[in-house]
Amino acid sequence: MIRRTRRVPDVRRSGLSFTSEETEKVVACVSQLLGDEKLARSIQFSPTVISNIRRLLAEGGSVITDTGIIASSVAQSLGGEKRVQVKCFIDDPEVLLRATSMHTTRAEVALDMALSEPGLKLLIIGSAPAALNRLLAHRQHEPLTDVSLLCTVNNYAAAIQLKERLRECDMAHIVTRGKRGGVQAAAVIFEAVLRTIREKR
Repeated sequence: MIRRTRRVPDVRRSGLSFTSEETEKVVACVSQLLGDEKLARSIQFSPTVISNIRRLLAEGGSVITDTGIIASSVAQSLGGEKRVQVKCFIDDPEVLLRATSMHTTRAEVALDMALSEPGLKLLIIGSAPAALNRLLAHRQHEPLTDVSLLCTVNNYAAAIQLKERLRECDMAHIVTRGKRGGVQAAAVIFEAVLRTIREKR
């Protein structure tokens, strides 16, 4: 008699969106906060990203953003969370000097600086496709097991294609698919994730 084994579908290869009770709560919270059901339903999660962010909040680490606006919103959401540092390198004078000398963008240099930070990291890329492209290039040569990503870059055709590449990548991520996203979406999704995690504490 032939025994049939049940295959567990590979979420990345099948193109199916990973969902759980927590991710559904995040989506519902984003929909409520933004009043944009379509954007909320465009959010996709890798299987480990929520637990990775929970670990960062519990053990300490850095949330590193690509804009000062997102950094300010994240810091406000975290409140008195002393174990987590909020950083943004985009306006750092050293970033400008390196970008000029290397003939590259500030977003790419800031991403390199972010990855050099010690400890657990959540990178929030809300407006810089160049930073996402740089991150994906790093992932081809480095494991980046201490990195999680929240990506909401939008409107650019290149950004849409780069976000689709995340679905084939094993990096822990939250991403808004298609043209939807932006800086405000990044801040709101982080707030929704934070609220969902804090509910279980």
